Amino acid sequence: MKEIIITSRQLMLPPDRLSYEFGLIPTAEKMENNKIATYVLIGVFATITIGIISYSVYQIHQENKSKKLN
Repeated sequence: MKEIIITSRQLMLPPDRLSYEFGLIPTAEKMENNKIATYVLIGVFATITIGIISYSVYQIHQENKSKKLN
């Protein structure tokens, strides 16, 4: 295991702050950014899905409309 050399200031830090400083656990900001990114991706996926379904329904409606005219 690689030894981590720390400064005297870091020796006096509480364990949770030291972990944040070394990047061993994600910070609250990083977790919030991940949450936002997840919501954006879900929104994009939902929008694309609704668009595809709407287009399919429109095409079916147009086909039925043309069949009735003929």
